[in-house]
Amino acid sequence: MSGQALITGTPAAARQAALNDAVRTAIEQVLGAYISASSTLRNTDEFEQLQQRLIKRADGFGRVVQVLSENQQGGTYTVTVRVAVARPSLEQELKTFLTQKGDPRILVVIPEQVLRRVVPDPAAETEVQRALIAAGYRVVDLTQTQHNTVRDTLRGGSVSPQARSELATRYQADLLVTGEAFAEEYGAVLGQRAYTARLELKVIDLATGQILFSDAFTGAATAATDAVAGKSALQSVAQIAAPALPAALLGWLSGSGKTAGRTFTVRFQNVPNFRVLNDTLATLRGSAGVQAALNRQFDAAGALAEVEYSGAPEDLAQLLEDLGLTVTGLSAGELTVTFR
Repeated sequence: MSGQALITGTPAAARQAALNDAVRTAIEQVLGAYISASSTLRNTDEFEQLQQRLIKRADGFGRVVQVLSENQQGGTYTVTVRVAVARPSLEQELKTFLTQKGDPRILVVIPEQVLRRVVPDPAAETEVQRALIAAGYRVVDLTQTQHNTVRDTLRGGSVSPQARSELATRYQADLLVTGEAFAEEYGAVLGQRAYTARLELKVIDLATGQILFSDAFTGAATAATDAVAGKSALQSVAQIAAPALPAALLGWLSGSGKTAGRTFTVRFQNVPNFRVLNDTLATLRGSAGVQAALNRQFDAAGALAEVEYSGAPEDLAQLLEDLGLTVTGLSAGELTVTFR
């Protein structure tokens, strides 16, 4: 990372200013990775103000760990450095900002087992929940009976549209964190039982079925007994996996990230006829920030569409009202609108 400063006083002061400039640039790049160039949030006054606040506090989010080169030339001091950025702290600041744009409720249910026996008190699931709560996300709190019911629904790895709808409605959840975890013995280490574990993790938007994150991780642990070693291995692999989730959710909230743009379900009521619906969707597809607007269902009760949009739910709601519709319902992933 490079930084520059004019030499208006002492060279030492200019050097420090150049180092500060490098740290600010590093922080800007990290923020830019979360809010992509295509996101409508990036060009808002609110995001610009957030970025300026964070830049002013740059010394709290980044530090120079190595100076690679430095020189004075033509009244300018230039440095090239390695900068360590405190990503968790930045993620928390950005999460607080994006909460105003949509604060999803997250259901975490990960069936897991130490091979040949089901784990009654899941270790990986607990670790993932802890990481999400620490990052400021709302995690749905299920009773043991509800947990067992949902785990039975999710065993096998696939989530049907009907199951998604039931989970979203029954538990008022927007996102589902699920997958599968297992641990198995691989021998003994210094008299301790040794277990290895694998966690397959994915995050699903319950409104649309879009997979926001999918990856697999491995870990290991040792303990005096099989039961403790197996659960410790599951906890270990979850600790490896969990840090990836906040960044993936930030990408989803901001309409960026590695997956397709954030997809919203839009329910249309009082639709005059199919031509009006079709014209509305065509106009919507031509609007700023909209990558796609697809009709998924049309009948006497209304219509259902999926809209891929790079902004927040509130921004999409405003866009729909600008098109002459009335928004009567809004959640993190679903909007209900009525033709006037």
